[in-house]
Amino acid sequence: MSPADGRRLLILDDDALVGMLVESVARLAGVATCLTREADEFYAAAADWGPTHIVLDLTMPETSGEQVLTELAARGCRARIIVASGAEAERLDRAVAQARANGLDVAGGLPKPFVAAALRALLV
Repeated sequence: MSPADGRRLLILDDDALVGMLVESVARLAGVATCLTREADEFYAAAADWGPTHIVLDLTMPETSGEQVLTELAARGCRARIIVASGAEAERLDRAVAQARANGLDVAGGLPKPFVAAALRALLV
């Protein structure tokens, strides 16, 4: 079911528990969600589902979040992006800056572990 305000969050995180946590927080905030764990599934959902927001993990086994951000920029993604990572703060900051420089609409970085309020604040 779609929320009244039309927000649709696409999540890419290889850690199922983290992905489900993001999904739960978003749903409680009235946001429709789609959780993916692999890049191919994510790209298909991005094209078909039309997310208004994306939460993207930087560290994944088959691809990096930086590569996904580059691909999203090449595809002309217009969703508002939240970059999430448990990696060092400098990497998260670099990824956010590079994504913005490539023309993506980045709400900000979300360091892991995160509190629900921090995620909700970025889902505007």
